Amino acid sequence: MQSTLQKWLLKRIRREESCTLSARRIYILPTREGIIYSLLILILLAAAINFNNSLIFFFTFLMAAMGIISMHMTQNNLLNLQCSIAHVTPVFCHQTLSLPLIIQSTKKNLSTNHYSIAIELEHNNLLFTDIFKNEKSIIQLNTPTTTRGQFLLPDLTVSSRYPLGLFRAWANIKLQCNAIVYPQQVMNKTYQAVSGTESEGQSPKGRGFDDFSGFRSYQSGDSLKHIHWKAYAREQGLLCKTFSGSNNHEYWLNYNELSGDSESRLGQLSYLVVQAEQLGDRYGLILTNQTIHISSGSTHQHQCLKALALFQQIENAA
Repeated sequence: MQSTLQKWLLKRIRREESCTLSARRIYILPTREGIIYSLLILILLAAAINFNNSLIFFFTFLMAAMGIISMHMTQNNLLNLQCSIAHVTPVFCHQTLSLPLIIQSTKKNLSTNHYSIAIELEHNNLLFTDIFKNEKSIIQLNTPTTTRGQFLLPDLTVSSRYPLGLFRAWANIKLQCNAIVYPQQVMNKTYQAVSGTESEGQSPKGRGFDDFSGFRSYQSGDSLKHIHWKAYAREQGLLCKTFSGSNNHEYWLNYNELSGDSESRLGQLSYLVVQAEQLGDRYGLILTNQTIHISSGSTHQHQCLKALALFQQIENAA
C-alpha cells in the first residue's frame, strides 16, 4: 500500500535545488508494530470496560497517550529539515557517482536535534544519520551510472521511526543535480590527429615541448605544469614556461575522422582528450555541430568532456 501511495505522491512533486520539509510535505502511517500496539490498546480497553477495572483503564489510557505522543515526535523529527546536493565531481560512464547530500535543520532558535534520520535512494542505499542543532550532516550517496550525459538524480525518501517505531513518517523529494557523466573511454592508439598550428595561425614558438625558450604571462587554459611557481612565490605574477621545437604537440581531435557508431566515437574522443591532457598537449575538439578551440588545462578538459557527454542532446536541440 505504501509503495502504491508513494508512486502516486512522486508524480505530484517537482524538482528543486533545495527542499525544506514542512508539515504539509510529511506523511505518516503506523508501522506493523504500531498496528499491533493499537490492537493491544483496544483489547485492554475492552477488558477494562468488561471488568470495570480502574487499573486496566489507567494502563489503557497511558499506552494511548504514549502512542499519540510518539506520533507527534516522529513527525517533528523530520519537520524543518533542509536537503540539498553539493557540488558533484563528474565521472565516466559505468563508474560510481558520489552525491554529497547536505541535511541541516532550519530551527536556528530551538535546541532541537533530529535522530535516526533514514535516507533512501531509489529503494536502496538506506543510510542513517543524526542532525544536531546548528550543524549539518553530509551523506555520500553512491549510485552507479549507466549512460552518459546530464545525470538525473533518482527520487529520495527521507524517513523516521523515532522514537518508538510505532509510526513511520516520510517525505519524498526530488533534487536537482548538475552532475555530468562523461562517455566511457574507448582506447584508440592509432588515431593520427591533425596539427592545429596552421589552423590556429600560431607560430611554432611557445607551442612545442622540446626546448625551453622563455616565459610569458599566464593565459586561461594553460596547463598548471608549465606555471613558473618560483616567480609566483616572489610576487612576480603568474608566468608560464614556453618551449620551441620541431614537435608542436598541438592538434585537433575530429569526430568525423573516427570509425564506429556514435557512442564508440565519443568513447574514443574521451580517451584521446584524457591522454592529451596527461601529456600536457594542447588540443581542440571538432564535433558535428560544435568546435572547441585549441587550449589545455583542467578547465579545457572538462569543457571537451562535457561537450562529448551532452553531444546527443546538443544534436537533438539543433
